[in-house]
Amino acid sequence: MSDQVQPGVKPPQPKPQDEARAVEAPGPRLERNARILVVEDEHELRELIAQWLETKGYVVTQAADGQDAVELLEAGLEPDVVLLDLSLPRMSGREFLQWMRAQPKHEHRHVIVASAYLDELPPMDVDTSFQKPFRPDRLAAELERLTSED
Repeated sequence: MSDQVQPGVKPPQPKPQDEARAVEAPGPRLERNARILVVEDEHELRELIAQWLETKGYVVTQAADGQDAVELLEAGLEPDVVLLDLSLPRMSGREFLQWMRAQPKHEHRHVIVASAYLDELPPMDVDTSFQKPFRPDRLAAELERLTSED
């Protein structure tokens, strides 16, 4: 038998249910890939958060402190949300937030603070804040709210 198509004979078509199963993605997906900048000095925690966010469909960039975050933003990074720790080396989360809010290009960015030091002086001019340790489902709900507003 030859591989050539016989005139008048149609090749077999996939069944609609087979085709639907083939393209069905597992779990919920965002319509667009929201970009998250995770600013956290504890390497293992930063990696864990970044990996978890990526499984949720987010595009994640990491910074170890406020100075790294400034450099990323100045290099053209445009995150939809910044997840920010307050206690950071070189440039604290508060100093980074003050810098970012003073930049016309970045002043509008959504910020979620996740810190163990919220009792001392809660940060101003952020969308929300979580005391560490926090529940991932609370972070997921807040990210969904912030990224669906735009």
